[in-house]
Amino acid sequence: MSHAPDWDLVVAGAGPAGSIAAREAARRGLRCLLLDARKFPRLKPCAGGISPRARGVLRRLGLWDKVAAAAYEIQGIRLGGPSGRETTLVGAGSAVVLDRPRLDALLAAEAVAAGATFHDGQRVLGAVREGGRVAGVRTDAGDARARWVVAADGANTRFSTDPRPRHVLHSCMAWFAQFPFRPHVLQMFFDADLAPHYAWLFPEADDRVNVGLCVEADRHTGTPIREVFRRFLERHYAAELSRARPLGEWRGHPLVVTDSIEHHAAPGVLLAGEACRLVNPATGEGISYAMESGRLAADFVADALRDREAPLATAKRYERSLRWHIEPGLRGGELFRRWGIRLIDPLVRLGQNPWFRKWAKQAPVGES
Repeated sequence: MSHAPDWDLVVAGAGPAGSIAAREAARRGLRCLLLDARKFPRLKPCAGGISPRARGVLRRLGLWDKVAAAAYEIQGIRLGGPSGRETTLVGAGSAVVLDRPRLDALLAAEAVAAGATFHDGQRVLGAVREGGRVAGVRTDAGDARARWVVAADGANTRFSTDPRPRHVLHSCMAWFAQFPFRPHVLQMFFDADLAPHYAWLFPEADDRVNVGLCVEADRHTGTPIREVFRRFLERHYAAELSRARPLGEWRGHPLVVTDSIEHHAAPGVLLAGEACRLVNPATGEGISYAMESGRLAADFVADALRDREAPLATAKRYERSLRWHIEPGLRGGELFRRWGIRLIDPLVRLGQNPWFRKWAKQAPVGES
């Protein structure tokens, strides 16, 4: 039996992809419901770096000033190569760090301010199907019927039908207070044990950092990711950890990456963010792609409802748009993953060169 939908759009997942989709859909006049399984604010294992690309997306959305005001500014980088050499380069601010509990809460609040309804602590269990298409979602609080669904529920989405093998990175990270570090300088180590991937230290405030790594799932077959992380910490941060205070437990998260976008979902569903594997295969960065895909998904749903377009036609057009806007960055990441590690040590040596440092007006390592 057919039922009138309660919503024009239900968005499953209130990370950057879902909240931006809900915000933009509400701004287009759609009745939108945003759902997340956990109560906000909630911890998300993510380094929280807002890259230059993500900054550009936020500017286009009119949200950069609010995010920048809440974030910790990054003015330089300490870079370590596979050989063990390091250099520190400090210059104008080019990125910021904002921990995911605050970023996600900020973006969800923006969706609500635009007119979306947000229910946190409500788990999506699957799809409501009717007439050969998805007509809403089943939740632990009952069905939410909708004309469209945007699935932004992460790498383990319930809505993707993608048949391709999953290319997985494993990540592990931890948070510390009283951890000695140079303020406003992030750290990236292309450690030989992790190649072609890396580990990081991202300052979230003057007295708080997150430290983590990502590595190919089969890079250390048989060795738990926590053990890989423990060995990295001992190699690089033994002295700092002796003075630091851990904040909570170590956290891990699988990252499903791609360099070739395909959209596989039932009619009536658009996938956004990690649910569509929109994660850079070299860096593991997904925030910029999540927000951009959320914006595109909202636009395509709004246009489909206005034009009474068939769901499969909408999904095809959406897939083409993802390829145009996002796939070049993912392909560039794959090229770096394959070949870029060879460039890191030469970059480090260049950064150590006194003539280069003078030309770039860099302070010597160790100076503020």
